[in-house]
Amino acid sequence: ESQKDASRLAQYDSLTGLANRHRMGKRLNATLTAYQSAKRCCAVMMMDLDRFKIVNDTLGHPAGDELLKQVAQRLERILPDKSFEIGRLGGDEFQIMLPDIDDRGRLGEIAKSVITMISQPYQIEGSRCVIGASVGIAIAPYDGIGAEELVRSADLALYASKGGGRGQFRFYSSDLHSEA
Repeated sequence: ESQKDASRLAQYDSLTGLANRHRMGKRLNATLTAYQSAKRCCAVMMMDLDRFKIVNDTLGHPAGDELLKQVAQRLERILPDKSFEIGRLGGDEFQIMLPDIDDRGRLGEIAKSVITMISQPYQIEGSRCVIGASVGIAIAPYDGIGAEELVRSADLALYASKGGGRGQFRFYSSDLHSEA
């Protein structure tokens, strides 16, 4: 039983129950390796919460932890497809792996629904909290073949979306790499 617990802790975030950075990296690597020879695609969304630090600073870290749990629950509700892997990489940073999707219209709709749902008010310890989300999207094999390259591309798109005023999503484009 304790070995099962240790194995679970090694792959899942103890706060939210979502996959952790280690598991997300392994899953993305395995998926991209398998998909490369089959000429299949895979999208990655990096999501960061807007105004999360304010919640931690004003209501305290326990409130921030509760907020992260509620965000995780909302993500699991909006993204019920079992082929999607949702992970918390640390802090207020989340990653979503979407196998076999390269349609920018569909990915844009998914990103919009994630941003809309995450931006709805939360009830935390009797207080109403309003945060937002910014999303960066990269698609393999166009924006990267390996897991590290694809995540870097999604990260650059995330920074561009935050820089553009938050509460929005951006797709990776090569000009983001040149700017960085």
